Amino acid sequence: MSLDLTFIGQIVIFLTLVVLMRKYLYGPMIDLMEARSQKIADGLAAADAGNEAKAKAEVEIAEQLKEARTKAVEIIASAEKRSAEINEEAVVKAREEAQQIVDAARDEVGAELNRARQTLRAEVAGIAMLAAERVVESELDASRHATLVEGIVSRGFGNA
Repeated sequence: MSLDLTFIGQIVIFLTLVVLMRKYLYGPMIDLMEARSQKIADGLAAADAGNEAKAKAEVEIAEQLKEARTKAVEIIASAEKRSAEINEEAVVKAREEAQQIVDAARDEVGAELNRARQTLRAEVAGIAMLAAERVVESELDASRHATLVEGIVSRGFGNA
């Protein structure tokens, strides 16, 4: 087998072409592919971090909602309790006012009863005096007669 110069030239050109292609074509292309792979890996890592952050945020939101619901329940319970207290206070106040009205009415009825008794006593005394005057006509003077009738009325109507 003979190696001729053309074949050696072709081998040299081929090897030169391989070195040049590796340096200027494959090298940059491999760098681009590695950069793209790194970019994809970074994107996937960021997506994973985003998913983790989303999961943490969902847990935090769930906790905040739970706390908000608990606070809402507490506020509602407090409002219901205060409403019951206000209602009870209103009932107690209404009862006190009603009792005061009843007491005032009793006092007024008592005073009116006393006035009626006094009026009745005066009328009875007048009638008794008139009757005594007609019976006795001139034997007693008016002042002694009034004293006598007042004593009788006091003894007779003292319990009325």
